[in-house]
Amino acid sequence: MKKIRPKVYTVTEFAHLFAISPRLVRNLIRKGDIPALKIGCSYRIPRKAAEAYLARALPPVPRSPLKSRVREIDEMTGFLFPVDTLQ
Repeated sequence: MKKIRPKVYTVTEFAHLFAISPRLVRNLIRKGDIPALKIGCSYRIPRKAAEAYLARALPPVPRSPLKSRVREIDEMTGFLFPVDTLQ
């Protein structure tokens, strides 16, 4: 059976998704950290807002440093060439 992802989350669903309390979710909504629609006396949080919140909550992925390419100036031309290409 295929699970359908809702287009909006209730406060309880959002809290369960991020393993936080519904009270914290409501506080984040009131502070403006999580955009939500107020329908009657309840909130609905769009899926895109949940994905954006997750992206902000996750630490940045460390990138591997770029390989430094050792270059030398060719005496005849004055151009820079990678060391391993010089004969």
